[in-house]
Amino acid sequence: MKKLCYLFISILMILALMSVTINAANEFEFELNYTGDVVLNDTKDATVILRGTNATTYTNVRVKIEVDGPATPSIIATDSFNQEIDLAQEGYWGPAEGFPVSGTFENETPVKVTFTAAGTYTIKLSLVNMQSSEAEIISENFTIEVLEDATNNEIIEDNEVIGDENTEGNNAIDKLPQTGTSVIEYVIWIAVMIGIVGFVYYRINLRSK
Repeated sequence: MKKLCYLFISILMILALMSVTINAANEFEFELNYTGDVVLNDTKDATVILRGTNATTYTNVRVKIEVDGPATPSIIATDSFNQEIDLAQEGYWGPAEGFPVSGTFENETPVKVTFTAAGTYTIKLSLVNMQSSEAEIISENFTIEVLEDATNNEIIEDNEVIGDENTEGNNAIDKLPQTGTSVIEYVIWIAVMIGIVGFVYYRINLRSK
């Protein structure tokens, strides 16, 4: 009976920690919005959004951009110093040290995208924690079909994110105090709890012999 009680409590603890980890991953999301077809050599205006919902605080994050396709497109955003940055070439959005995110927010960044080859492209946007060796907090993949010529005016929405909430631009960011727990820390806690459960079972088995 005592063994069953220990087993039940251990399962509840592990499930609770797994639920916390899953919820942490769902605190952030990316969205990419644009209208109409994406056509070869035509510059497309788009909006990249990073959204947080009761999100854990991170003081140093960046958005990592990875593009897979027939050619490297031009993805131009303008920073707080009015400088144009090609995100596809740079590979990141945000100052080198990162910027803070916390709570409920929506960061919107306009971009101008030009593709020099037709075909299918996958754009991966990742929110990474610069304080944990660029550990990935969340990522989303968006598939874009680039046409040789425009064929219709269908509205295409729901894609990905970039940006920071500060209206002065990507490089002008106020620091926030470090609070909350990162996904990596949740994983560590789960590993610790599993170790504790294993030790408890080991002790129980020793006593029962």
